[in-house]
Amino acid sequence: MTKDDSRAFASWRRNLAALLAPRQLHCEAAAATEPLTAAAPPPISAAQSAKYEKDLANAAKQEKEHVRCERWKKKLLQSSPMIKFMMENLERSGCPFREDHFRCTPCEITRAGGFAPEYGVILCQNSFISKQHMEDTMAHELIHAYDECTTKVDWNNAEHYACSVIRAASLSGECKFTRELRRGFVSVAKHHQACVKRRAIAELKQLPQFQGERVAEDAVRAVWDRCFADTAPFDEIP
Repeated sequence: MTKDDSRAFASWRRNLAALLAPRQLHCEAAAATEPLTAAAPPPISAAQSAKYEKDLANAAKQEKEHVRCERWKKKLLQSSPMIKFMMENLERSGCPFREDHFRCTPCEITRAGGFAPEYGVILCQNSFISKQHMEDTMAHELIHAYDECTTKVDWNNAEHYACSVIRAASLSGECKFTRELRRGFVSVAKHHQACVKRRAIAELKQLPQFQGERVAEDAVRAVWDRCFADTAPFDEIP
């Protein structure tokens, strides 16, 4: 084979190899440009659609309630004499409370708020009927916080808890005459004491550790005189 023949053969071999070479890269590129066809989702039943709509409505309602709760909370912390007074006295007692110690969250509808030493004050965003209602609740829970700070309450002891609840119901404003009228209680004689007793017993009865016949009533009666007379940090019932 001459030199020219060798060059011609090599060229022919290269061309043949190129022609027969695998085309994986070209195929992948082509496939990438082709539209992908997704499988059609299964049809949604009427029940699933209704549940989805209900979940969306509940989420929107919770968001609206949360925004309102946060807005009222900020306003009350800035402008409520009662809330500012309690916050100042907590700080003087060595237990400063900040805005982030108040947490707006959904709760069971029977509750308006709660206090837990490790968390702070829970504000039940779905329970408030007015900003005044929220102010009374914040004051009530801050009195619990004050008692925890100054006396180290044993919250699993019925009489300890009853004492703090009596004070909170009495001093927070929730038993004012106008509040009682709106609830449908129109007794004039000793309405404040009657309201405090009723609400203290009701609060204890909601708690699982104080279930049982007359547990709440007996605890409130046992500490009533001493705890109703204790108006700290106020000089008298506001």
